[in-house]
Amino acid sequence: MRVRPLKHGGAGDTHSSRGDNMRVIRLMSLAALVLVLGASTARAQGHVNVFLGSNFSGDAGRSLSDALNDGSRLTWGADIGGMTKGIFGAELDFAHARHFFGNDPRLGDNYVMTIMPALIVGVPVGGEKGPGIQPFGTVGFGLIRRSLAVDGIDAIKDNSLGYSIGFGVNGFASTNFGIRADYRYFRNVTGDDSNNIVGISFNPGTFSYSRGSVGAIFRF
Repeated sequence: MRVRPLKHGGAGDTHSSRGDNMRVIRLMSLAALVLVLGASTARAQGHVNVFLGSNFSGDAGRSLSDALNDGSRLTWGADIGGMTKGIFGAELDFAHARHFFGNDPRLGDNYVMTIMPALIVGVPVGGEKGPGIQPFGTVGFGLIRRSLAVDGIDAIKDNSLGYSIGFGVNGFASTNFGIRADYRYFRNVTGDDSNNIVGISFNPGTFSYSRGSVGAIFRF
């Protein structure tokens, strides 16, 4: 893991930071609007998924095998959204990893938190009611928040835009209850001023990781 100390500057840095925060707010608002429009489609069926998992690869700094055997770096979160005929939908994905960078006492209460509005495309085998399985793919765009201090000195503390790409399967034992297995890849992006409709030109960031999770999903 590479840790870059925070840079403290003058008024120019403060102005730049405020500009970045406004970009985050602007894009989060747009993504939330897409989520609401998708989830409110006629005949949408709602769902809530509560999950536990672990982060691995990339900046998580460990393999999937290591992640599964390290309970101190557990990731937890939830998804809430809706789908139309079990095929198209949207959800809001929230996750929090308390010890993302490790549980060494020198690192304090470091964490990574994500809030990702996401679109979903599924294949409902068995329909929307009763037992069945539902493979799906998802893509999201939202907020990645990181915090890390080394010996009490801030090394990373930021909010950045990011995206997620993933896939999984919902296995339903009944109309209202099932189990979800899910994989998602996360990466941050940087933004520069642009004349496009959003006002931002996106560039790949340097922070990335994968998340695997298993959860209980409820349909309503």
